[in-house]
Amino acid sequence: MNLMNASRRSILFLLVYAVSVHGEDFSKAGTSAGQFLKIPVGAKAMSMASTSSSVADDISTLYWNPAGAASIDRFEIGVSHTSWLADIAHNYLAIALPTGDNGTVGFSVDQLNSGDIETTTIEAPKGTGTYYTAADIALSVTYARAIMDRVNIGVSAKYISQRIAGTSAQTVGFDLGFLLRTDFYGATMGIAFRNFGPALTMSGTELIKTVDLDPVSAINPVVEADLKTQAYALPASFHVSFSMPVVGPEGLIPSGSSSFVASVEGVHLSDNPEHFSVGAEYGFTKTFFLRGGYIFNTDEEGSTFGAGVNIPIGASVFTVDYAYASFGVFPAVHVFSLGIKM
Repeated sequence: MNLMNASRRSILFLLVYAVSVHGEDFSKAGTSAGQFLKIPVGAKAMSMASTSSSVADDISTLYWNPAGAASIDRFEIGVSHTSWLADIAHNYLAIALPTGDNGTVGFSVDQLNSGDIETTTIEAPKGTGTYYTAADIALSVTYARAIMDRVNIGVSAKYISQRIAGTSAQTVGFDLGFLLRTDFYGATMGIAFRNFGPALTMSGTELIKTVDLDPVSAINPVVEADLKTQAYALPASFHVSFSMPVVGPEGLIPSGSSSFVASVEGVHLSDNPEHFSVGAEYGFTKTFFLRGGYIFNTDEEGSTFGAGVNIPIGASVFTVDYAYASFGVFPAVHVFSLGIKM
């Protein structure tokens, strides 16, 4: 009992800290590399305004909070495709393998591709007729397990690579998560630290330039210089989330056919101001789902909506989910996810 009370006090402190922390007087936007690591994964999470560090009931928890993987009780695989801004494609693939009392092992691939971009120069601002691409990828391995009754812990190690034209950079990153399932009507609290690791430094053929070390000399040879960019940190973030089944078997309002889950999440970012979001999901007979949410204190993000369906086939369950997210002056983002639990 003392341990549970201490856990509650610790989490309450973290919640107060996350809400009360204020950003610097200047913006750090654009100071981090690996921005694709911040693109939300999964239609369910996106439609609930990314309040998913405590909602650990599908394969996307490997991205949101690795501790949630310990709650996956059977083999699960899922894919997600996001039509991101500026015709950028973002894809995610994840697999979870429960190993009984030894916890759960997960593998995931987070990938972004810009498509062909026409090269422009000062002399040809409308395009040169040549094209390049930008492509990013993160390969992750996750391990999660219960460390005591109602408390899960999880960690992910990831290899991160970014490439644009003839330059590239690689590094490693880590995620750490905790999940506490309370005895208060099934309420859940999640804490996640994401994208911590060494900085990225770009190098490659596009950074090889010819240099004349002595322009006043007529006989001085022109040499090649291999330039390198400065190091850019990963977009580290700290998440605190709380969710509660308002309606359902464990909810405030008991029900065997309907469910309603409400969730809230606060985010502290290393390269942007703090923001928070609220989300909700209504479910009917564990088959049909409607979702919505709103993200506060961001420049363009706002309302999110979505729906999903679970299709039982024998002992397996197929999941199909869709999400719509508004982005202010930009076109809306659409997310499609498919999964199977066996």
